[in-house]
Amino acid sequence: MRPRIDCHTHIISPAIRDEYFHRTQGFALVMQLPSSLMENPQCIQTVLSDPRLFLCPCVDLHRPIPPQLRELVPHLDEWKVVGLKVYLTYQKGRACDEKMTPIYEFARQHRLAVTFHTGLCSLILPSENDMEGSQAKYIALAAQRFPEVNFIIAHMDDPRFMECAALLHRHKNLFTDVSGAYETGTKEGNDVQGAIYTFRQALLSQPELWKQFLYGTDFCPPLHLGQLEEYDETIEKIFPPETFDAIYYQNCLRAFPRLSRWLSL
Repeated sequence: MRPRIDCHTHIISPAIRDEYFHRTQGFALVMQLPSSLMENPQCIQTVLSDPRLFLCPCVDLHRPIPPQLRELVPHLDEWKVVGLKVYLTYQKGRACDEKMTPIYEFARQHRLAVTFHTGLCSLILPSENDMEGSQAKYIALAAQRFPEVNFIIAHMDDPRFMECAALLHRHKNLFTDVSGAYETGTKEGNDVQGAIYTFRQALLSQPELWKQFLYGTDFCPPLHLGQLEEYDETIEKIFPPETFDAIYYQNCLRAFPRLSRWLSL
């Protein structure tokens, strides 16, 4: 199996860790969840338990942001922090809101990427359902203001795939994935081939979007997100083989520059 970095998982407990690495190999980024969405007290210790795991702490939009960032500073190396995670749609807000600025300044200072949940939410978790606020166009505005920071539009702004692709083409510090697309019970989960066709239309609508596409699964079986093979099939049916090393590994190292402390090309 070629080297791979899963840019988006919720390996937040030893049980999930063991199931994931029983089924696949490689490295994985772990997105911490705000406790208001799901309690995950074992998240940090799970990351520390395995050299293949790296952490993206959450920024809870329901709490003052600067104190959360200050609390992270002494732990950036210890916890293997490579990015931050913001749960738009679930929590009301736009990426271009002024209150988000400290997040981007912090990310710029510490070479962290910022991953946003965008578009539709899990069928399981509670949500404020702010679909308007999570639009990728607002992330593009933040990316324009902070060109030194990489921004990941998780889930390709589902279902606004074509709009997301156009924004990626215009802003090279934007990246995306289709992690979580095949959650059990969703339209895409019930029609994998139809979903791949839809993703293909968007991802091939602009030139060389493979350079900004990341391999990600959203693995979290407690949320009916246990799919892995479907993401390999998606990549293999959309992109040519000569791009696979970039999509599975190299793009993630570019998107998350702090990973270079532990991994290399």
